[in-house]
Amino acid sequence: NFQPSTSSYSTNRKISPTMHTMSLIPFCLSFILISLRVSSFSTDWSDEFDYNTYIDENQLFKLYWTNLPNDIIEFGIEVSATGWIALGISPRGQMPNSDIALGWVDDDGNAYLQDRYTTGRTTPLYDSNQNLTLISGEEVDGMTRLRWTRPKYSCDGDDMSLSKGTTRLIWAFHSTQDPEEECFDGGSGSITYHTNKGTQSINLDSGVPEEIELEDDVETLDFVMDNVAVPATDTTYYCKLFKVPHFNDTQHMVKFSTIVEEGNEAVVHHIVVYDCPEYIATEDHEVLEGDCDAEHTNMPSRQCRGERIIFVWAVG
Repeated sequence: NFQPSTSSYSTNRKISPTMHTMSLIPFCLSFILISLRVSSFSTDWSDEFDYNTYIDENQLFKLYWTNLPNDIIEFGIEVSATGWIALGISPRGQMPNSDIALGWVDDDGNAYLQDRYTTGRTTPLYDSNQNLTLISGEEVDGMTRLRWTRPKYSCDGDDMSLSKGTTRLIWAFHSTQDPEEECFDGGSGSITYHTNKGTQSINLDSGVPEEIELEDDVETLDFVMDNVAVPATDTTYYCKLFKVPHFNDTQHMVKFSTIVEEGNEAVVHHIVVYDCPEYIATEDHEVLEGDCDAEHTNMPSRQCRGERIIFVWAVG
């Protein structure tokens, strides 16, 4: 329970603007499938996988997955590109020490998939133990997709086991270029540097949670920072004090959610909402709205730091 008539909210958010030479590969094996040219994808994967979601803000890279018996997981990736495409499992959401599935569909409709790994920010190395099983691959109307299975857990030192809970994924692709040869190393120049890349954190066990339907009498209050110009600096802390409407009866908070304007997802790092005493709004508050990246005003001002944090959101 809370009594909003005696409280104010202060919010703080952090805003950020937005290949090591490898040895020659002595032996290289790709999983290759021959597929027919068609005018549209042969099936709709939304009906064939348990879960699916875009893992980039521009909806260029769609991930599908299903957890199968015997600790096997089936992946599908569908990308707005005709070049190579890749999905990786990463320890920290960065490229070094990641487990990479990289593939492409050539001009003759042959689909390729390789198990690779990284030791740094370099071309992924070919894994001598290929633990991916290619199921299908297609390239249609400027889109490429690949489907495969892999074990969830592995004793291969160049693979990563899938975590219980949140898994940090990295993705990349080249919009038009396939590797020039099937077997390539970092110094060959066979594979062109990616045109797009990113990272996403997903719970592969439970999937993307469904929206909870609320009761019909639930009222919604939006607290937004309007028309804020994001500075060119690497990091900005921005604060705003909101007055909560007065209610005659006790109100119950049943849900918090974050409002980030479409297209601005990449610049918002975290949001913290504090329940502040009412007198802050009536005294000479140092930061009613604006930058608060200073010791005496940051996250939020000192008068409010002793109060409750009621909501915290951050990127995965």
